[in-house]
Amino acid sequence: MSNEDLRVLLVECSDQDAESVLVKLDAAGYVLRPTRVRDEAGMQRALGNQSFDVILCSDDGDCFGGLAALSLMRRLDLDVPFLLLARELKEETIIRTLQAGVDDYILKGSLNRLAPSIEHNLHQARIRRNYRNAQSALQESQARMHAFIADLPGMAYQIRMDADGKVTFPYVSEGCQPLLAVEAQELTAEPGLFERMLHPEDAAGYRASMLHSATHLNFWNWEGRVHTQPANEIKWINLRCSPRRTADCVVWEGIMLNVTQSKLNAAELASSKQQLHELSAHIEDVREQERIAIAREVHDDLGSLLTATKLDVAWLSSHLKDSPKLESKVKDIESLIDKCTRAASNISRSLRPSALDTFGIVAAIDNEVAEFSQRAGIACDFRHNDETMPLAPRIAISLFRILQEALANITKHAQATQVGISLSCHDGTVELSVSDNGRGIRDADRAKPRSFGLRGIFERVAHFGGEAKLHSAPEHGTTLAVKLPCQNGDAAPPDQQRALFD
Repeated sequence: MSNEDLRVLLVECSDQDAESVLVKLDAAGYVLRPTRVRDEAGMQRALGNQSFDVILCSDDGDCFGGLAALSLMRRLDLDVPFLLLARELKEETIIRTLQAGVDDYILKGSLNRLAPSIEHNLHQARIRRNYRNAQSALQESQARMHAFIADLPGMAYQIRMDADGKVTFPYVSEGCQPLLAVEAQELTAEPGLFERMLHPEDAAGYRASMLHSATHLNFWNWEGRVHTQPANEIKWINLRCSPRRTADCVVWEGIMLNVTQSKLNAAELASSKQQLHELSAHIEDVREQERIAIAREVHDDLGSLLTATKLDVAWLSSHLKDSPKLESKVKDIESLIDKCTRAASNISRSLRPSALDTFGIVAAIDNEVAEFSQRAGIACDFRHNDETMPLAPRIAISLFRILQEALANITKHAQATQVGISLSCHDGTVELSVSDNGRGIRDADRAKPRSFGLRGIFERVAHFGGEAKLHSAPEHGTTLAVKLPCQNGDAAPPDQQRALFD
């Protein structure tokens, strides 16, 4: 038997009978903590002051006990093993008391069953207590789960696909109505309702993704549109759930969210990016047209004026043979006119290189490289694989502007002594590489808020859906590599534009 403490409430008016019970329990090995009461008031006080493991109650009829004591215990809403002790056993009494809820009925004259009965009923009481605790924990867990599901910004659900392909919704949370504008009971009662709500363009994708998840048991993540009733409102939903296979079906548990606003925001952002992209392209085109117009005016108008002025000065010089001072001054003026003519030519070529339109990109770059090397005093090597590259005009001028910006950056920042330039065309793409042996580009240089040179290069490349890579290390030079399509004269969508930094 148990050697644990046993808290016993003994309802007994007979001293002799009480002593016999306690002796028997002590002999069974219990460490007794007994409390004895004789009447209803005593029992009520005892039950109100402490808890007990078992109640042993006399049922002799000449004092308080029996079913009256059981009734008192029930009124106090206690679940304690309740055993009746009587001097004689009557079948009808035993049946009546057991039906009333007494746990056992024991003869006082033979207490051999007392200890085993107590053990049995204590075990049953523990089972009932554990069951109540489990039920309470389950109810608390369910309450927390319901509260969590109720606070979700969507609908929790369970989807079941049988072996024959039939799809049902065994469980749908209350979020069904705000999300799909149908009650949860409607969706569970009519599983095909959900697929009928799918947008025609998205229904096939929904079914295909479901079958793929069922076949491979991978996470199911799907986005699509649904038509809600009765207003036929279109909503974007995101379905996320994990599958598990049972004996005859596949079951998913997950959540369905309303992502309409995020889709609208994404569409608005994409539209805004596209508008900015188009604006940038328009500004670049306008700028190029202005450069062409200014270059033409400088070349034609200013060049013509300078030529005419030089002819007039030459005529004047021929009539000043008798005045050495004036003749010397005229020669100075002719020298200044020549400088102005060269400056106008340089400005015109910088604004719009005539070689680019007349002889192509290779000749234009060759001239620009020669001018740069002479102007900056930096050795420059230009290599190419094709004299006549078939480039669209917008691609050609963009490559030329990128080269100009790269050489300007080298002049201003690189402190380089050598520059290497390569131009190659193959497989429908043209690649330009500009490298130097200068001090490199530091992170702080890239982070300057008004560092627009490199940003302009990458914007030009992105405009045509090309690629740009910049590799640089302090004191180890810089390499700019650009790849563009040869014939794509139109801008690429923003999501196809790429710029890579190493």
